[in-house]
Amino acid sequence: MGVVSRAARLVLVAGMATVAVGCGGSVADADAPIITRTVVPQTPFCQAVQANSDALRPLNSAATRGVGGPDDLKQAGDAVRRTGSDLVALAPSDLSKDVQRIVDALNLQVDALVAAGGRAVQPSPEAAAQLNSPELLSANQRVNAYVSRACGRTPSTTSR
Repeated sequence: MGVVSRAARLVLVAGMATVAVGCGGSVADADAPIITRTVVPQTPFCQAVQANSDALRPLNSAATRGVGGPDDLKQAGDAVRRTGSDLVALAPSDLSKDVQRIVDALNLQVDALVAAGGRAVQPSPEAAAQLNSPELLSANQRVNAYVSRACGRTPSTTSR
């Protein structure tokens, strides 16, 4: 896998953010200065949603601005994989397949980012097909709707 243009890097970040939206937040939420949307952790699954969203932030930064070093990148990737496993384990039974699909897609992106040393790479045709599949989009929409409803996303007016 070779290094690609800035546009492809933004595609990777957008892909990670798309998955993160299903998991309670996005890169835009992290940078919003006045009004943000946060997950109020009420259940173990909601807590896992917040933990996964928090774990994604360093990797989103790595994809756009670089990361401190290979150890930092590996640790960040491990944190995303660990919190993703927690999401799958704690998902309500009616969402478990959707959460698994999202976590699998996220892990593909994490693996590629870590393997490339934090540089965005063009996904393989197989990975691109999975990341752009209607099934992933549908799963993401269902999980996002559940998180919005069950985890109590609430507006916050605190400044960062």
